[in-house]
Amino acid sequence: IREQGTGWGRGFGLVEHVLGADSVLNQSNSIFGCIFYTLQLGLGCLRGRWASILLILSSLVSLAGSVYLAWILFFVLYDFCIVCITTYAVNVGLMLLSFREAQEPHSKAKGH
Repeated sequence: IREQGTGWGRGFGLVEHVLGADSVLNQSNSIFGCIFYTLQLGLGCLRGRWASILLILSSLVSLAGSVYLAWILFFVLYDFCIVCITTYAVNVGLMLLSFREAQEPHSKAKGH
């Protein structure tokens, strides 16, 4: 039997149940976060419509993950984590920036 609070920090508490505890995808949530923020940084340095679309899609996925993890934090674990909440706020900010970037017209030459 799993203690309350354990298991949620790996694979979002889902991978173990779906793919098994030994799955290569059953990594610490922080690994997924590092991959996400690296992707956001890399795509944020690129210009073009496709980069904007990928930024929006990845930020929407992170927002869904944030809502899921916030629900777990508050309603399953009955806990409060300032680092977690700050991360959720950063994800909302990234989503808003992604939408703003997508609305701006893209040109081949940047004006200074």
